[in-house]
Amino acid sequence: MSSDSIASSAKRGRMPAAERCEQILAAAIKVFSEQGFRCTEVQQIADLAKVGKGTVYRFYPTKDELFRAAVEDVMQRLTAQVDDAVRTVNDPLEHLREGFKAYMAFFQSHPEAIELFVHESAEFRRVGQPRYFAYSDMRRQAWIDVYQQLIDSGRCRVTDPQQMLDVIGNLAYGSVLVNRISGRNESLVAIADQLLDMVLHGVLKPVDAHQ
Repeated sequence: MSSDSIASSAKRGRMPAAERCEQILAAAIKVFSEQGFRCTEVQQIADLAKVGKGTVYRFYPTKDELFRAAVEDVMQRLTAQVDDAVRTVNDPLEHLREGFKAYMAFFQSHPEAIELFVHESAEFRRVGQPRYFAYSDMRRQAWIDVYQQLIDSGRCRVTDPQQMLDVIGNLAYGSVLVNRISGRNESLVAIADQLLDMVLHGVLKPVDAHQ
């Protein structure tokens, strides 16, 4: 092969940095979620991404940084999906419904995400707050405002927006976690409808005031 052909081939093989970074992160998310942080070798990620190990280290100097970047990428996509679902929804009850369903739908499509969160909590708890909970805290006030609007509309028995947020948030995260680690792999979209029905309407029949 001539030097011109080699140069042309190399040029065709070049990839923009952002695209290469995305390729590496996709591979990292898959490998880390399947094998955990400790059992993962950077070479495995490089092989899956079809790049050299040195290329991975050029973007992410340590395995710790690569893992954190993978978790950050997942959290950004989760947040974006929920935000997109509620962006044009003004009614607070529908805002809650659409946000809740979008949250569950994300994990339905990306089951590897919950694995990453579990591994992060296990491996990096002493280093700092897991990114899932850091993101939740950053978004907390915005959701409290939604719950307060719902309370102000007169449709709620509970009048503490923080309590409502905590209960529904724990139900959502707990349901995703249990569904994954139990191996049930039920439809999270269906679970979302069931949870919303029980949270919003309860499980008991209305009590007859004359009884």
